[in-house]
Amino acid sequence: MKEQHYTLKEILASVFKEKNHLLTKRLIYNNAIFGGLDSRWIKLSFLILPFLMYAAIFNESVFKELGIAQAIVFYIILLVFAMQIIVGISYFNNKKVVKIASNAWKNYFPEIDFKMIISSGTTPYVDFKKHYAQALNEGLKDNDLTKRLHETFKQMEEENSIMIDAMRKEQKKKESK
Repeated sequence: MKEQHYTLKEILASVFKEKNHLLTKRLIYNNAIFGGLDSRWIKLSFLILPFLMYAAIFNESVFKELGIAQAIVFYIILLVFAMQIIVGISYFNNKKVVKIASNAWKNYFPEIDFKMIISSGTTPYVDFKKHYAQALNEGLKDNDLTKRLHETFKQMEEENSIMIDAMRKEQKKKESK
């Protein structure tokens, strides 16, 4: 199977939304970039599903058979089940996107874990979105963007050297076990 080559912008567009050179993290990652399901379809199914369930249960023939109390209980139970399916699809979609994006990210920055870039917690690369937005404001593309981000990563690692050292020590402990 031939491995796809994705641009840095495509990789980041799968997990971040860009509007006016400001980045926000997506709640449901966009797998369409990698040939999968677009996040808009998951959102659409999340919005339409309650109405479809309502139409299926409260139509004239089914409602006549169930009665009001059973129809309401049946609707609530099926709605909970359907929402669990949508949440499961979202989870597996996000997991798949992170896996594909992480592999593609290694072509550009093999020493930096992609999960640290998209993490909401404290990482050495917590200012990545700010630096990436600045690079987009300057109109950098492809190689220039990659070079700028390499410099930015070095700068962030210098600023957070204590955290980097602690992470490396922890990694060595895990490898020695």
